[in-house]
Amino acid sequence: MKILFIQQGFGYGGATKSLIETQKALKDSVDIYTITKKNKRLNKILSNEFINSKDIIELEIPGIYSYSEGISTIQEFNRAKEYFPKEIISYINEYNIDVVHINSSVFSNLLRSIKENTKSKIVVHLREVFKFNGTNEVEKFIVENTSKYADAIIAISPNEVAYFPKSEKIQVIANPHDFSLTDKYLDNKNNSTNKVIIGMCANFNPIKGHLIFIEAIEQINKYFSADNINLEFRIIGYPKKNSLINFIKRNFIENSYLYQFHKSLKSKKIDNLNLVPFTLDVYHELSQLDIYVRPDISGNPWGRDIIEAMALKLPLIATGKSDFFIKNYVTGLLVKPNDSKIITAKIIELIENKELRKQFGENAYSNIKELCEIDNYKVSILNTYNNILSN
Repeated sequence: MKILFIQQGFGYGGATKSLIETQKALKDSVDIYTITKKNKRLNKILSNEFINSKDIIELEIPGIYSYSEGISTIQEFNRAKEYFPKEIISYINEYNIDVVHINSSVFSNLLRSIKENTKSKIVVHLREVFKFNGTNEVEKFIVENTSKYADAIIAISPNEVAYFPKSEKIQVIANPHDFSLTDKYLDNKNNSTNKVIIGMCANFNPIKGHLIFIEAIEQINKYFSADNINLEFRIIGYPKKNSLINFIKRNFIENSYLYQFHKSLKSKKIDNLNLVPFTLDVYHELSQLDIYVRPDISGNPWGRDIIEAMALKLPLIATGKSDFFIKNYVTGLLVKPNDSKIITAKIIELIENKELRKQFGENAYSNIKELCEIDNYKVSILNTYNNILSN
């Protein structure tokens, strides 16, 4: 069986990491090919991670977007609709691809052309939750084209398909995780120290909630100011300081997120926050935490960071209502987004209750192991492929 993955560029995020894990799970069962949107800086670095793909090519592929970080303009939308994927179709036909697995919602504009000009079946892997409740022209196009032309639709939780018409095509399959990569950190964790380390891990984007987190840090420090409690806070994924672009953004461009972040940090006089530079060895950094916080302003309490934190038995605090991954007061705590006071209160609750932290961590591990274990994921994906190929 030949599977072609179409990816929205390689990046330092959940979609790329999940695709790497997917290809690792399938490598002994299918022949894997990858087409990715051009991303000159990151593709050169991250293409080395795709060792299980027989071939990787880069193309300029316009997409159609609607999720928490933005939505296509009318001009982008019209340009993407007019795009005919000639090179992709030629590639599919030349290599006799059986299944085209599109690893995102953003390429709904490719589906009809692939369906009408190849014999391949189509899987669309939804990773984005719509921002505007499925009522605008862009979202209607994504939903209608995906529903009509995809042979199977995979969502990483029920939330991604909330605005899709109910269909037998739809399956919920949580992202895979290789627990052998994180289990080795569990036995080495030092639980004897009195220090409590609270952290978050995210790309530096306003939607990720860094500013909310440092507001909470300020309030927590004030709360414990008279107590002899050793607290450390960490933000993992800080942009490299030696980058000229980041230096300029941090110090001179007032409307940049880095500038706003440092202005806020300076005004709060926080001296127990460690800005951990971006690293590909994220498991090492996460394993040192005692509490994990996801203050995402969009209110999506799940993502690759949550899977990895749960796999490391970390108690979690995340914004949003969905309990697909985090079950409130069972595997962690769910809070409303964009509210530093409630996040502060929940962090304090976990700082003061070590047994509750341990209980949440154990429950989180059990839950994520059941949802994301890579061998079970492999079976589910292969069943999807076999089912659509037999019809």
